Amino acid sequence: MPPDDAARIADWTTLCVALENDVSCGPLACGLLAAVALGLSGDSRGFARDFGIAHALVLREVNILSGDLGLLTVTRNDERTQRSFLALSPAGKDLTDRLTRA
Repeated sequence: MPPDDAARIADWTTLCVALENDVSCGPLACGLLAAVALGLSGDSRGFARDFGIAHALVLREVNILSGDLGLLTVTRNDERTQRSFLALSPAGKDLTDRLTRA
């Protein structure tokens, strides 16, 4: 594994743990939020593929993170593939910035 990949995975793992301790959502949602924040994933289908998770489960977390919690923004949807393209909302950016500085 190249050194850059190891560092990115370590950053992702650290942010996931911080999110799990700070946000009232499950590990899958925290992993998705961390992946978007760190630029590891920008869409639901890519995240599902990269982590070996059913796309339907990822879409459920997208709905929670972009709806009730307001931490993600869906920038566009692909109707054919049901892929949601994602970005941090201002609240999500504030949260992840705060946790990565801590």
